[in-house]
Amino acid sequence: MPTYTVHAVNVGSFALGETDKVLTMFSAERGIIRAVAKGARKPGSKIAGRADVLNVNKLLLATGKTFEIITQAENLETFPNVRKDLNRLSYCLYYAELTNHFGLGLADESASYFDFLCDSLRAQGKGDIDAGSLCLVFALKFLEWLGYQPELDCCVVCRDVLTEYRIAMFHYESGGIVCERCTAEEQRTKVAEGYSKVRQTSSFVKESMHITPLVWKRLILAASDTVPTGINGNDSPAIVRATEAARRVIQTYIEYRAGKNMKSLELIGKL
Repeated sequence: MPTYTVHAVNVGSFALGETDKVLTMFSAERGIIRAVAKGARKPGSKIAGRADVLNVNKLLLATGKTFEIITQAENLETFPNVRKDLNRLSYCLYYAELTNHFGLGLADESASYFDFLCDSLRAQGKGDIDAGSLCLVFALKFLEWLGYQPELDCCVVCRDVLTEYRIAMFHYESGGIVCERCTAEEQRTKVAEGYSKVRQTSSFVKESMHITPLVWKRLILAASDTVPTGINGNDSPAIVRATEAARRVIQTYIEYRAGKNMKSLELIGKL
């Protein structure tokens, strides 16, 4: 069987047979790859530690019929500081889950995205910046990689430039913010056509979330690759809450695009 070498981050896995595991990895060379780690579920197996989610490995793979086969694995990074912090670990698992779900669309930019993902995991491991704020920056950049970057500067309906006095809703289907005037016009249309009827069909009802000026400013900062909170969480409670609300807006937008909820965030909600 022909073999080749890749550098990859483990972003998911599932059991195969009694002792094997199939790893889903994002590689710098080929994007998403699924490969069998033989014996990875055996106690004391050498490959077991290298098969953990979020590990970065240098791998020698053999081409298989259904999945590639891991013949050699050298561990490069494990992000131990992330694994000591359940909150940060949850966000990093979210990064992995997003990559697993959308990764096929990143094949053409696999080397650049691989570096971005590893840098994002390292940033969480440093622990000097709020985990949720780092996640917001990651999520917005991730959407940019996919071509789903939300419109934050202009109303997605009328295209007028937004100000803090004109914002109203984030509309998921349109992929951006709707101004107060366009939202009011939608409300008037509902009244004119009969609210009970339009409520069942209006995308503004089903696919929107109200945002405040402070939440909008957090989104603008994060979209410019600026971490939108203070070092070690030293911002005011209002700003911390706004940053978390902005993260939830983008989380919901991503899940809308994915057509599913991200399981790794269930733990974050409990925390």
